Amino acid sequence: MTLGFLVTLYATLITLFGLAWVLFLIGWINVGGRQIYVVHIIDSVLVALFAVVGDGLAPFRAIDTYHMIYIAHYHHYTWSRRKKDMLPNLRDHNDLPANNAPMAGRNGADPEDPEKQWEFTVLTPKQQAKLEHHQAKFCKSHSFYKPHETDTHHAFPLRLLVAIVVLLDCHSLLQISLGAVTWGWYYKIRPFAVTTVILCCSITCNAAAGLLITIGDHRTRKKDVLERMNRQELTEEAMHHIEKKRDKESESEREDVEEGSKKGRTSLQLHRHRQSEEKGTNRQSSKEEPPQSAYP
Repeated sequence: MTLGFLVTLYATLITLFGLAWVLFLIGWINVGGRQIYVVHIIDSVLVALFAVVGDGLAPFRAIDTYHMIYIAHYHHYTWSRRKKDMLPNLRDHNDLPANNAPMAGRNGADPEDPEKQWEFTVLTPKQQAKLEHHQAKFCKSHSFYKPHETDTHHAFPLRLLVAIVVLLDCHSLLQISLGAVTWGWYYKIRPFAVTTVILCCSITCNAAAGLLITIGDHRTRKKDVLERMNRQELTEEAMHHIEKKRDKESESEREDVEEGSKKGRTSLQLHRHRQSEEKGTNRQSSKEEPPQSAYP
């Protein structure tokens, strides 16, 4: 709830100040001789808003870069080592195996699949533990990264991972440089093109990183599995809806039956009451009539 409110407020402030910045620049809003000063104030506010994300995430992105370096290093080391030992290529070179090599011969974990028999790690136990540690740390920071195949996705490509991390680092560095230029250079002598170029490059890096994340997700997605899961969810929802409808119909039928039984009981009681009243009137009429004599 609070996070959603903060994100909405952040997006609203950026939109409003960005619109005001454009209107002042093109001259639709004119304040006379203070035009340049007002544009500088709006520019400073926008840079501060951008710095919340760019500068605020810079330490975390530096840590992610540290983890990414180890992940990339052990990937390239595994590929070169397997090539040097003349081992078959991995089925998915982005998904490094975690099981150890057998003591002799091939890995007999899955004798039905000959390709999987050579799927074992060439790293030492210490290197494997370090790789898994950095992969787990990076997974906590970025949900799009999947080091191994899952039920719905394949392993995330290493090249896209490196490109995304580098672009995010460039975004933070450009945001830091934008703040330094905006607040450290007097606005009356500062060239307008400097901040414009830095801002455009920063936004481009951030947008390109988001685009690569989307491309990587679509590449690694198992479409047939997801379609099957979506169909199963739709089927479950339809069955649940039908069950609810049946429950409502059965409840309405029960209510109708109960109402009918109540009406039947009420009519039976009324009928009995009428019969008892008729018997009572007949008895009274028989008592009131005089006895008839047998003689004329």
